[in-house]
Amino acid sequence: MTSKNNLPLYISFTEGAQLLVDRNLVSSMTPQGLRYIARSRADEWPFGEGRTKSGKKRTPYFMASGTRMMPTEEFLAYFEKKPPRGRGPNKKPRGSR
Repeated sequence: MTSKNNLPLYISFTEGAQLLVDRNLVSSMTPQGLRYIARSRADEWPFGEGRTKSGKKRTPYFMASGTRMMPTEEFLAYFEKKPPRGRGPNKKPRGSR
């Protein structure tokens, strides 16, 4: 099934990473990078169990064949408000001088 804008209703971390690139919200993203964002923003990440630090109820993951799926529209809305910031292609790795 797809939504009104031809996107799937739910996406995995793999599909989500690609969607962020396709929408030009990031220049590159891997599923592992997206999972890192979910862990590092645990206080505000809108998916999973319980509530965010601000008290907003999280949207539970939808499980499909052992894969965590997220509602696409909510996923995009989150990243449009809070785009990921990385070191970028011209930045030196941490620890180098």
